[in-house]
Amino acid sequence: MPPRKTTKQGDFMKLLTIILTLLSGIVWAEPLKITLYIVPSDDSLLTTNVDTVKTQSYKNTVVIGEVLDSNTSFQAVRSGPRGQQTSVFTRGTNSNNTLFMINGSPVTDHSTTNSLFDAGVDSVTYADSVDLYKGSQSTLWGPGAIGGAININTGGALEDSVTVKGGSNNTAGVGINYFTAQPSGIYSIKVFQETSDGYSIVEGGDADGYGYQTFNFDSTHHTSAGKIATTVVYRDSDAELDGSGTDDTDYTSDSKFYFLQARYESDLFNFVIDRNVHDREYVNGTEIDNYDSATNHFKLSHTNNVGPIEYTVGTEGSAYSAEFENRGSYNSSVDKSAQANGYFVNADYNLGDFIFNTGVRHDTNSLHDDVDTYRLGVGYKINEHMTAIAGSNTGFRAPTLYEMYGADNFGYTGNPNLEEERAVTNEVGLISRYSDEWVDIDSKFVVFSTKIDNMISYSNSTYNNTTGTSTMEGWELQNKQQYDDTTINFSVTSVHAQDSNDVQLTRRPQYSAVVGLGHDVTDKLKVWYDWNYYGEHKDIHPTNYSTVTNGEQHHTDIGLLYKLNEATEVTATINNVTDLAYERPMGYKQPGREFTVGLKYLF
Repeated sequence: MPPRKTTKQGDFMKLLTIILTLLSGIVWAEPLKITLYIVPSDDSLLTTNVDTVKTQSYKNTVVIGEVLDSNTSFQAVRSGPRGQQTSVFTRGTNSNNTLFMINGSPVTDHSTTNSLFDAGVDSVTYADSVDLYKGSQSTLWGPGAIGGAININTGGALEDSVTVKGGSNNTAGVGINYFTAQPSGIYSIKVFQETSDGYSIVEGGDADGYGYQTFNFDSTHHTSAGKIATTVVYRDSDAELDGSGTDDTDYTSDSKFYFLQARYESDLFNFVIDRNVHDREYVNGTEIDNYDSATNHFKLSHTNNVGPIEYTVGTEGSAYSAEFENRGSYNSSVDKSAQANGYFVNADYNLGDFIFNTGVRHDTNSLHDDVDTYRLGVGYKINEHMTAIAGSNTGFRAPTLYEMYGADNFGYTGNPNLEEERAVTNEVGLISRYSDEWVDIDSKFVVFSTKIDNMISYSNSTYNNTTGTSTMEGWELQNKQQYDDTTINFSVTSVHAQDSNDVQLTRRPQYSAVVGLGHDVTDKLKVWYDWNYYGEHKDIHPTNYSTVTNGEQHHTDIGLLYKLNEATEVTATINNVTDLAYERPMGYKQPGREFTVGLKYLF
């Protein structure tokens, strides 16, 4: 496991150990409400299909996968309690087609089958907001952004607070949020811890518990030459696991994630350098599997204006490695590495009632062919309330090191001859904004199509590029209405996803919907209601692995927030109020009725 062997990481681990020791006993578990802001305020992003999710204190939401429940274009499918593998299907694309980032830096795990950041584990307690990019976005963000991209923005919580929470399945969380503001900058520390007995995905089976801790440090320092910012994220998660439809009493996982980032911003240029490490261990009886990856990344860019045109030119690069190790019946160890570089130009400009976003990018990789991508978006302001948008963007994903070189004790071996997946997204839509003295309305309707060539799929104990073109087509509608003391949000997505043989892809419902209501009963009391719907879809049978139909599903969540005084507030949440039984994915029973109560104190 290379990340554990390097001197630099050893020093980093010592530093983290010292920090966490000094902060022992001080942890933070913030109740969060997920509020969807449909339309970006910056016209330069108007034709880039991006939504922003703010974290506000209403709802006891903790992990990224649950944040995505507010947006039907992102289907988060979790295989059991928190801490389990969570797949994210963006507009019907595969889970490995969504790029995860922290503060604009990719955090891809090259040691896994799908390069997916752990959306079922990673907490949003250190996040100020989450940006949800839809469609192919490689010109903006580089490899991996075929179906979309998710960017976690850290910092932003400018308050000192202590929070405790508890709920069903002996779930408990405690923690602290601390910041200090000085003339030269802002510094914040957030520490979070949660444990739970969990539940079993198998009726009558042993409950699968979990526990995880996160540590986040953010600093922003202003100088006469520019702004210097740093971010440290550490997450440690332990979980008991079950296989699909089975009760595995001795199957456990230990997942660690480290992220360090330094940013410099000035009028002349912006520079980012970061390192992320994924360290995962799975134990099932005598079988012990380790999956480890490490990435060093940098990005240098320059932004300027030429008349009405704002342009950004830059380069970025990464060196990444992965090791796959089995200690047990197979006893194998594979260690591989690669380098990648990208060069890009993006430009945004207004011409009367027209808004244009354009860009090109060239990427190289030591293991693959060069790839060129483009970005073209146009918006037309029909009137003061409505804008028509259209865009065409391309994306690509290089196969992970595991897909190319991995091995396991079930006969799997990687395929070093895999080629890159390549995609193009085309979309048209309307954005509407209306405001008067009693209501604010933001709406967006988009029709989209994403086509993927060389899609990577598993067959015959390895991964292969499929021939032909896989297609994801559909539409999405989002609406937010803000009245004096009431907020109404709803999101509806229809997507038809099929492979190159016109076979419907599994775990992608054609229709999904979310309805959210929030109401300020008094100045002290706020209540909310969420309803999530997932339509009928294809799935995998848990025992014979045949393709079957999984029926439509829905669940309702409710909650409240009550301010005892200016410094103290109480939250209460009930998920799956009607206690509906459903499996999503099939073979993984989802939780029944659960409640959570939180107490937050500002000091």
